[in-house]
Amino acid sequence: MIVKCIHNTGAALTGYERKPLGTSEHTQYGELDIGKEYLVMGMIMKRGYLTYLLDDSGIISACPSQLFDISNSTIPVDWHFKAFTKEHSDYLNKEAVWGYHELVFDDTHYEKLVEGEEEAERIYFKRKIELEKELAEQQ
Repeated sequence: MIVKCIHNTGAALTGYERKPLGTSEHTQYGELDIGKEYLVMGMIMKRGYLTYLLDDSGIISACPSQLFDISNSTIPVDWHFKAFTKEHSDYLNKEAVWGYHELVFDDTHYEKLVEGEEEAERIYFKRKIELEKELAEQQ
């Protein structure tokens, strides 16, 4: 799945969407370049909104889907899905996850990415290389 950035500030989000994110209309998503396409490595539904897991120049982040248009909606063959129930300890932060194996089945992988843990980033970029090869073979 490939998305194109159309906004990089919180102004693109409604007040309802900004509230659970703890952002304002002035929030800058500085890692995003308007007009640039990004390879989506996963999707995370949290607090009722969808984020795309992606990176720009090695900086990994989960950004609100409202900041993008979808350029290529093809979902990778090896993606997985997991829905969280209210009994799950992380339910308030994650309702559902789609993506590569470790993102979906290792409950701490996303948090390790956010914290910049080297091993989690290594796995992320390994999966990204695999996905880029898959996309190249489809063309």
